[in-house]
Amino acid sequence: MAVSSSLSATGIRWDLSDLEPDAAQARRDWNELLGRARDFAERRRGTVGRVGAEGLRELLDELDALTQDISRVHFYATAREHTDATDPETNDLATLARDKAADLESLLMFVELEWIALDDAEADALLAAAELDPYRHKLRVAREEKPYVLPEGEEQALNARRPAISAWEALHGRELATLTVEFDGGDGSEPHTIDRLLSYVHHPDRELRLAALDVLYGALGEVADVQSACYDAIVGDRLSIDRLRGIPDPMWPTNQRNELDGAVVETMMAAIEEHYPIGRRWFVRKAEALGLDRLQLADQYAPVGSDRRVEWTEAVAMVDDALRDFEPRLADIFRTCLERGHVDAEPRPGKVGGAYCNSVSKTVLPYILMNYTDQLRDVVTLAHEFGHAVHGTLALERQTYRSYHTGLALAEVPSTFAQLIAVERLIDLEEDPATRVMLLADRAESAMASIFRQTLMARFEGRAYAARGEGKALTRDRLAELWLEENARYYAESIELPEGYRLGWAYIPHFIHVRFYTYAYAFAHLVAFSLLARYREDPERFAPAYLEFLASGASRSPQELLAPLGVDLRDPQTWAHAFAEFDRCVHEAAVGVDELGSG
Repeated sequence: MAVSSSLSATGIRWDLSDLEPDAAQARRDWNELLGRARDFAERRRGTVGRVGAEGLRELLDELDALTQDISRVHFYATAREHTDATDPETNDLATLARDKAADLESLLMFVELEWIALDDAEADALLAAAELDPYRHKLRVAREEKPYVLPEGEEQALNARRPAISAWEALHGRELATLTVEFDGGDGSEPHTIDRLLSYVHHPDRELRLAALDVLYGALGEVADVQSACYDAIVGDRLSIDRLRGIPDPMWPTNQRNELDGAVVETMMAAIEEHYPIGRRWFVRKAEALGLDRLQLADQYAPVGSDRRVEWTEAVAMVDDALRDFEPRLADIFRTCLERGHVDAEPRPGKVGGAYCNSVSKTVLPYILMNYTDQLRDVVTLAHEFGHAVHGTLALERQTYRSYHTGLALAEVPSTFAQLIAVERLIDLEEDPATRVMLLADRAESAMASIFRQTLMARFEGRAYAARGEGKALTRDRLAELWLEENARYYAESIELPEGYRLGWAYIPHFIHVRFYTYAYAFAHLVAFSLLARYREDPERFAPAYLEFLASGASRSPQELLAPLGVDLRDPQTWAHAFAEFDRCVHEAAVGVDELGSG
């Protein structure tokens, strides 16, 4: 089924030739990569602690180059699977990629295992050597996993099971990517993807918003049993492996990858929950502005003021201007990615929902996926994903591939900051009062979605893992119960939740791919709010420091990377400072609504 030709991003699809020319070459490259990996393992196994700092640097550089080639070939398969899930050749290639990636990981995991096995004195002596500067921080962080690492044979056995678990992930994604339902959005009935149905929650026609969500939840009802089975299998597997490793807290693996202490994460989430009334007050005020006694869920993102259609070419110009205003180099990266066909923006059946950016290697510019539906908020998504792209590009110019990528929480900071500066520019330049109010409200509501809703999702996950850990199956009904209870803690009486929203968990991919991913968005939005306030205070001083932050990649801890920008993660006042900026946004939105109403 073709996508609606009325959408302006029709035809904006990836050109994957910078990755591979075709599936046949990708298959040959997998075989070549396996040969290189076997040769590397034969030559290097048992040497990590014996070759000294210079020899270890050579080993890590060789592994870095090999890892980049694996990334390129693997993402070619992923990119095809995410944009054409119904194609048989694509599905075969994706299956092959999962199998070969697991084989390669088993062949290469000895490097990290040998490194972790070194005693502390040997490791510290190596880490002190100048030759290992580019890898030092990542090597140090890897050793934090030492208490939970199993012998190599057991690690390889666990890794060999990965394709089976990946199949559950793929099934979950394929069910959503191929889910289309007939819906009349005003131009006659036509097939709608999940993302396209969700886009109607921003439509000014209330009946259309309500109908779109009803249709969405009805469609989810057809796949909810499969989605819950996928989640149950994945969570059960993760908890089983945690028990084997002796990991006491299901959040620990994510916190460790994010390089955030669990106490810091819990302090942040508790602070967020204490501020839930900010969202509730806004929803009450918004109901008044819309002339409603109380909002229904479909009204949560209803436009206040006047929305307008933004075609793809205008969106590109808007984001280009915002990035160029901040730093011309960022806009140059943006334009080059577009010119090379590294953006897929066309919504269509068989394509995954949502948006993401993938920084492939030091020699391939990032690829961006999104589903552009001609709304102003899609401009913000475009800016967000290119925040990731410029971060990855600048970090890869200076860092090694294996040490450029930060944990999830810090990785979302540049993308969120990019969307905030883009929105600030849109607000400042907007001449129509009604459209400006819409932008102010959307900025506040986007923050609520990132900070409040992503936190309730993390709490939902925590309860799901706890239930599964007690031997309770994660059925659709049990997940629905947990989902509604956590949502009620946030919304309370400010929004009426429809019965169909019981299945609101079923289309969220983050639960499937990375446990407790969602709190990263809350962390990033709060940190980005703090950075935005500092940027406004002194733009000329802030911009160079921020570019240095981007180029530093993951060469230091989040605490060390953010400190030069004035953010101290150990200070609880950090969150208070961020919420002051959050309050400013909500207040400006409320004032705008009042002024528009009185005018």
